Amino acid sequence: MLFSFLSYLFPSKPIKINEDTNLFEEKKQIESQKTLENSVLDANGVLLKDFTLFHHNASLFIDLLIFLPHYGLYLGEKISWKNSDLKGASVERSSRKSKKTSTTHLELTEKILHQKLEDVLSFDSTKIERFFWMEYLSETEFDALDPSFHKLLPKERLLFCDDTIQSIQNKLISLGSYQDVPYSKLKIIGSLRAHALLLPTATEPFGAFLDDDQQIFLDSPLTQSPLMLGGACASGKSTVLVRKILQVLLEDSRAKIMIITPTLLNGETLRQELTALADFAVVYLDFSRLQFLSPNKLNTPIDTNEFSSDITHIVCDDIQLLDITPFLDHTAGSKGKFIILCGSILEENTSQQTLKHIYRNPSIHFVHFSHTKGALYTLLSGLRNHLDILSTSPVIIILPNEELLDEYKNAIDEYLHLETRILNTSFSLQYKSLEFITLSTLEHISSLSVSHCYLINLDPNNLLYPLALSRASESVTIISEDLHSLS
Repeated sequence: MLFSFLSYLFPSKPIKINEDTNLFEEKKQIESQKTLENSVLDANGVLLKDFTLFHHNASLFIDLLIFLPHYGLYLGEKISWKNSDLKGASVERSSRKSKKTSTTHLELTEKILHQKLEDVLSFDSTKIERFFWMEYLSETEFDALDPSFHKLLPKERLLFCDDTIQSIQNKLISLGSYQDVPYSKLKIIGSLRAHALLLPTATEPFGAFLDDDQQIFLDSPLTQSPLMLGGACASGKSTVLVRKILQVLLEDSRAKIMIITPTLLNGETLRQELTALADFAVVYLDFSRLQFLSPNKLNTPIDTNEFSSDITHIVCDDIQLLDITPFLDHTAGSKGKFIILCGSILEENTSQQTLKHIYRNPSIHFVHFSHTKGALYTLLSGLRNHLDILSTSPVIIILPNEELLDEYKNAIDEYLHLETRILNTSFSLQYKSLEFITLSTLEHISSLSVSHCYLINLDPNNLLYPLALSRASESVTIISEDLHSLS
């Protein structure tokens, strides 16, 4: 309650806002900020400056938020008082009678912080202390102010521009109470930035932070030049792309995004991931600001006539499967549109960020066959061995060409008494599901991920071959003709 309501009364000299920048004051502010940052880092903490907290359909701007593992959170507000403006001034607490406008909102902010943590974690008991950071005011200058300032603002909760790393740490520690079991950075900071986390898994029940490369892309500003993200298969490109889309929607209330994907299934997968991420982060996702577009046939030009005039951002996933040249030509002269391109194979000699970490390295099992048996026979034998786990661990079979799809489907359905699925550009989860066994060619497996894959006679020199390997999260069986047995 102490810092909930402040207002200024300056009977002798009101505070003036100087338009001219005072280089000396600015230098003090920069040095003070650097000291504050170093003091938090030195204590193995986290400092969030000018942080926006998203919760439900609202956003809350926070000047300073500090996390220390053994103490919890510190909620801070910047005060830009300068000594030259405060001489002869006084200050008093606002009241209903005076009807002065409050200049701090720490109490309300603290409640929202607790609610955000509670909504994401289901249970939370994080301690939160409040403080003020005097950007330009030194301790000596504060001591010389009117006594009304000292009565309203206890020095133990003030960080001054001339504080040292050690004095800042001492003040923060004196405000809080030491916890023998440290608070988790992932649970606390991760929950407050949940829209940028990897979603929880069995091994990571509170989610996980993005790796450094992914975070750099997420923080990269959008300009009139396309923002390009490349990387090997299973490097997490679509993962960070979904978070970039949600971030744009949260930060820009006017944003309307066109998401272009090679297949309907790819678009539906991104949509599902967006929904799951928004639910986890407890933020509102307005799907009316999103449009999804997939070509009727792969490697055909994007129909730019389907672009609404109010589109502000255009996102392309797996561009190696799309013909985006006409689309880029169409948007090249468009002002106010931001373009994000994502794919395993991006144009050479272009400025792009590349993700280097590979998340899925499935174990690979090679099966060679001779002409006396053949790939289909070998596949059916393998599927028979997997029959007991197909209901809980669906598999995908990737064939070298579309002509084989019907042949393999009929043989598998008859042999195993199952109903297999065939993927094509228009395959939609609205009408079908990916149960048991799915058949596809290389061109239609964008966005898929299953526990086990069968690769049948694929050319390892094909540019999409690594994509096929990455579709499996656990294991891959490669069935190919044993050329050595024929020599």
